Amino acid sequence: MLPALLKKYNELRKEKFFRSPLFGSQKKYAFIGVGTHSLSNFYPLLRHFNISLKYICTKSSDWSSRMSPLFPGCTFTHRIEDILNDQDVSGVFVCASPAAHYGLLASLLKAGKNVFIDKPPCSDLSQLQELIRLNTDVICKVGLQRRHWPGNRYAQGKSRGAAGYIYQFHTGPYPQGDPFTELFIHPLDYCRFLFGDYTISSFSNQKDQTGITIQMHVTHAGGTSGLLQLSTHYSWNPAFESISVNTKKGALLIQYPGNVTEKPLPRRLLNIPSERLLRQPAITKEYYSAGPTMTPAMDLNTLVTQGFYDEVSTFVSLVEGNGHAASQPKNDLPSLVNVYQTMETLRAG
Repeated sequence: MLPALLKKYNELRKEKFFRSPLFGSQKKYAFIGVGTHSLSNFYPLLRHFNISLKYICTKSSDWSSRMSPLFPGCTFTHRIEDILNDQDVSGVFVCASPAAHYGLLASLLKAGKNVFIDKPPCSDLSQLQELIRLNTDVICKVGLQRRHWPGNRYAQGKSRGAAGYIYQFHTGPYPQGDPFTELFIHPLDYCRFLFGDYTISSFSNQKDQTGITIQMHVTHAGGTSGLLQLSTHYSWNPAFESISVNTKKGALLIQYPGNVTEKPLPRRLLNIPSERLLRQPAITKEYYSAGPTMTPAMDLNTLVTQGFYDEVSTFVSLVEGNGHAASQPKNDLPSLVNVYQTMETLRAG
């Protein structure tokens, strides 16, 4: 009896694996950019699920000899016009130099192409507003992995109605790019994702030759108050990201991409904290954990636990029209207005 149940369980797991919307895609796609980030996080997913790439486009480098075995039949080009003018291309992935993203995205939207673009989609608010104006009815998804993190299943529900939170986002120096649009865009977007649009109540901006630290107090539309510290004055070994949320039921700790835990509030006796009167063990509830684990499973692959799998799956499902992502918005650009408004204010300070 038990062996039969275990066999049935494993069959169900395999069926779930093959029900992925990335399997069986029928339409053709193109990819712009061949960098370390795309080679590590996007191309492996496309190859694994046999998503048909008709073009891979780069500005000048030639990776055709190395990548053609991975994507047989793909055309390697330096001309974006090949993609813009090809009606067979239904969706385009863009993961190029951040400085090139606005121009590439604007051209693709004008050509009526569905686009998945890694963050940032553009450099400033005026460019974002122009992109919103250009996008009338096509799909435009932006690569902000925290929106697609599996831990959101618990983080969103458990943080609903929170009184306040403290968000720490610490990395090492970032001399190679813009820390606002390439780093801080993540926490600024994620706190909006969890708690809604916000306004800045106060902030400080400390910048020197080694990095920048932003400390800010925000108030969300629903009344939640947040304190954020965004900094490149720390270290990449390791980078640190944590949200401590004060809810009615306890202290919720959200640590992307690792875990979601909660320490329930002890009971009150005539408004006296029971922990002051009685010796009780502290309880921590773990709702989500990405590991470590001894059991290999796709759900614990870092491409899944960091949100890359779900954001690619969402885009492909929307392009294919298979219904798997019907509840997802087609266009992410309007949701970034609040974030870009905030970044402009922080830059000016």
